[in-house]
Amino acid sequence: MNMHCLSLRQMNGRRRVPMLIVLLVSVLMIVQPAVTLAEEESSPAEEAGLGIGSGLLSLVYFPLKLVYATLGGIVGGFTYVLTGGDLETAQTVWEPSFYGTYIITPAHLRGDEAVRFYGVSPYEDEQ
Repeated sequence: MNMHCLSLRQMNGRRRVPMLIVLLVSVLMIVQPAVTLAEEESSPAEEAGLGIGSGLLSLVYFPLKLVYATLGGIVGGFTYVLTGGDLETAQTVWEPSFYGTYIITPAHLRGDEAVRFYGVSPYEDEQ
């Protein structure tokens, strides 16, 4: 009986993440059109909604980005070693994973800033 309850708890834990993602995407779909139709000045309620929405989205987005950056660091390290110390090749793995957006802000929800899961090197413009 306890084993059955344990498996139900594990299943509920596994169901929470997809449900949370669906909920957050739904909130974003509701907030985004309202924000784009709004005038320059927004009401305190809209700002609060954007703040809450960005916080909730960041709760899901940040861990995913952090895992991606960590795995990119590990894979980039292996790339560096396996290519005999070729830093340029390793950077092609590191830069997209390390750079980019880590936290969703209200400016992202307004469309003022782009959300970049795959980062762009700050040195790219200099080349």
